Amino acid sequence: MQKQKLNCESHSLLVQLIEQNNKLIEQNNHLIQINNEQNAQINELLIHLDGGDDDEDASPKPRSLDD
Repeated sequence: MQKQKLNCESHSLLVQLIEQNNKLIEQNNHLIQINNEQNAQINELLIHLDGGDDDEDASPKPRSLDD
């Protein structure tokens, strides 16, 4: 009887950990989406600063953060 109770409690804790892990994964995916959107905005700003709006024929040049 003691072993069954311990197994039941372990199972319950495992289910809780899985649920928490799933929530953390969802939050992480949301943060990744926000980061991707911010990167897209930064890229647009860099293109604008490079004068990319004036040269429609020229493809934008990659820039590093050191430039």
